[in-house]
Amino acid sequence: MLNKLQVFINKHALIILLIYALIARIFIALLYNNITIFPDSQDYIVLGNLLSLFNIENYAGNRTPGYSLLIAIANNSLLVTVFFQLCLGVLSTYFLFDFSLRKTKNKSTAFWITFITTSFLHFLFYEFAILTETLTVFLVIFSFWIIEYYQLFMAETSKKYYLLLSIILSWLYLTKPLFIYFSLGFALFYLVKHFRSNLKHTILKSMLVIFIPFLTYFSWNNFNKKNIGYFTNTYYFGINLAQTATSFFDKAPDEDALIRDIFTRKRDSIAVFAPKKLPMSVWFAYDELIEKTELSPQDLSAELGRISKTLFKEHPDLYAKQVFKSFYLFFGNADSMKWNYKKFANSKAKILFGLFWSQIQKHILILFNILFIIFSLKTLFLFFKTKCKVFNFNLFIVCIVFSGALAQALVAFGSNSRFAFPFLPLIVYFVVINFLDLKSKYFTEK
Repeated sequence: MLNKLQVFINKHALIILLIYALIARIFIALLYNNITIFPDSQDYIVLGNLLSLFNIENYAGNRTPGYSLLIAIANNSLLVTVFFQLCLGVLSTYFLFDFSLRKTKNKSTAFWITFITTSFLHFLFYEFAILTETLTVFLVIFSFWIIEYYQLFMAETSKKYYLLLSIILSWLYLTKPLFIYFSLGFALFYLVKHFRSNLKHTILKSMLVIFIPFLTYFSWNNFNKKNIGYFTNTYYFGINLAQTATSFFDKAPDEDALIRDIFTRKRDSIAVFAPKKLPMSVWFAYDELIEKTELSPQDLSAELGRISKTLFKEHPDLYAKQVFKSFYLFFGNADSMKWNYKKFANSKAKILFGLFWSQIQKHILILFNILFIIFSLKTLFLFFKTKCKVFNFNLFIVCIVFSGALAQALVAFGSNSRFAFPFLPLIVYFVVINFLDLKSKYFTEK
């Protein structure tokens, strides 16, 4: 029976996955029947409206425009936006399967990598939320597909394909500013890998990948500098830094006593009554801070950022402790189901989905993250064992995911699971192929 199933999967793997992807989304749409709106959503909606009017001249710098562009293309209809996201989810299924098949040369392995990834409920429910995650994960998968399909780690690959990757990574940056590191990560990896070959072409290809994302970065930041007076991706950056400094914000100097005392008082209150919301202390203090300081939102964020940077410099041990905690939560926090639990059209489905996520899938997700860390350490050990000579795709995935985890830990503390979500397909792929490699070496009868 199992053999027949495996033969059937091998014969029709892609068709099965695409039908499964469509049915799963239709099923959830019928049972959920809701578009999920969060506090972050409104910023994207407002910017989408401005983009559709081709009028962002005086934009306040709340968000980067990558995701809002999708809303604008949907003519500002949230229903159409969700439809686009469902389509992106199906496309992600295709590209993840094709990427995995090209890497493993095994339909069964590619099938299970894709099936596992797209079966996670949070992967599906993000598509019903007005948040960046679905577009971000699609662009991550598509980027890796481009790298593999056009063999961008090969020295003889045409330069035009590096330019294509550069364009996609620019959109990825505009969707999730943290991912500006992605283009730099690829360029450095490629440069080191081919450093001893044709150095001129190696540098040129590395620069091509960096060029458009960093041009986009400086253009958008300069646009904000003109509008709000600060060279920044979004004016929330200072608030993000304050979230990282939350646990030791009370150590700010007396010249910043007004902001320090309001923030600290609110933080201490939340620590008693709602400790899980401690990373959001700055937001609970936000209205009072605006009122008492009489600063604009942009200026307040800049002040919070200035104070936080000073705290990082003066208390590197406390900053390092917080960075480690954020890095841990990146892999250890599975609280990333973004849905409106109360608005389910079907109460039985609500309970079933809730139990399936909380009792089963959350633990599986954490298990995958733990296995990813273990297999990553193995990959790094083998890399150093070979005297840093083996620059393979596995090592690149480890570098990209660990760099992402570290980057978010350095500048933000809060919904760490949301930061981790775009890496889910890479983590599942990496764990499955390493697990199968381990199985073939030690648990297969010879």
